[in-house]
Amino acid sequence: MMNQPYNVFASTIIHLLEELEIDYAVGGSFASSMYGESRSSVDIDISIFLPHEKLNSFVHAVEKLGYYVTWDSILDAIIWKTPFNVIDATTGLKADFFLVEQTTPLEQSIFQRRQRLVYDPKTGDSAILYSPEDVIIYKLKWYMEGRMEKHPRDIGAMLLAQGDALDLEYVAYWVNEIGAQDIWEKILADYQRRLGER
Repeated sequence: MMNQPYNVFASTIIHLLEELEIDYAVGGSFASSMYGESRSSVDIDISIFLPHEKLNSFVHAVEKLGYYVTWDSILDAIIWKTPFNVIDATTGLKADFFLVEQTTPLEQSIFQRRQRLVYDPKTGDSAILYSPEDVIIYKLKWYMEGRMEKHPRDIGAMLLAQGDALDLEYVAYWVNEIGAQDIWEKILADYQRRLGER
């Protein structure tokens, strides 16, 4: 699924979080590639619950690995609810961290439904991922914010790959909550058309 530098970077970041016992869930293209169609990426999107008492140990562990992170970016993330980055300057790969407090219903649901999957069969490395349904919901949210066509494509690929295994009632509930009915209906119609062509 992944090229070697990306694989090593992702594995290193995931192991760091687990060693520090920081709650996390991987989403974005990393997760959608596991559930649907693999595509190349230079970043990994991770939602984390990062208590203030673990901030120092997190930053020191990142810096010890030779990766780049700034206190200012983390403080901005806390104050403004924006993501912050951890960057491997050697390869240009980066991890986008989204701070969550597990206080909103959607955040609570994501962390309740997350699941561990092996992402590298050769090494047996695994990670805790968003459920496929939650990847779909967040890609719908991101599409509505930025209109990037990669998100509907990724969702369509996941629908084709996962099929009846998906809990579409759960997705429909959150589609209504986030107001993504129009784009969701278009994606479903395209999915049904592609099924008919098989």
